[in-house]
Amino acid sequence: MKKVLLLTISLLFTTLCVFAYQTVIIKFPDKQLWVKAYYKKVGNEAILQYVPNGQSSQNWTRTVIIHSYKDSALPMNVFVANNTARMIRINPTSPYRTLRYRANDVIIGRCTDAYGKVPAQCEFLRAGQAQEGIISIHYINKNKDDFMANYQQWYDIIRKARFYYSYYRDERMMDKAEYFEL
Repeated sequence: MKKVLLLTISLLFTTLCVFAYQTVIIKFPDKQLWVKAYYKKVGNEAILQYVPNGQSSQNWTRTVIIHSYKDSALPMNVFVANNTARMIRINPTSPYRTLRYRANDVIIGRCTDAYGKVPAQCEFLRAGQAQEGIISIHYINKNKDDFMANYQQWYDIIRKARFYYSYYRDERMMDKAEYFEL
């Protein structure tokens, strides 16, 4: 009987570890409704896009895009270098500026000019090491004046976004509009 009880308890604990949940918590600006416009999961990568209410994944003026790369073992500096190189190839009119650099959490930003079919835009990109991999949060605004007027607000939103890890699904944040479950 003791062996059965011990086996049951050990299976319960290992099952809880396997079904752990990870979440990104973002506090959008008060009195602004942001909605999920796009979600896709392919293998170990998940992509979620938020836009202001009334806009779409194809037609937006501002957006927040969250990427998660489950089980990614890349060092943060390599991850950031790969992402910035890819985005600079798309629009090379401006380099990125490092706004915060920590070993496992980086925030960079830039404002670009229009380039070919790519419109001018300003952006923040945060990449961070989370419990189950790497997460990036990308805020993009196609209106430079609006970006500069709200620079500190959006920098703080991106900086304060949290990666939350829990063994229990119901231990989540209750405001479902503010989190993205990986």
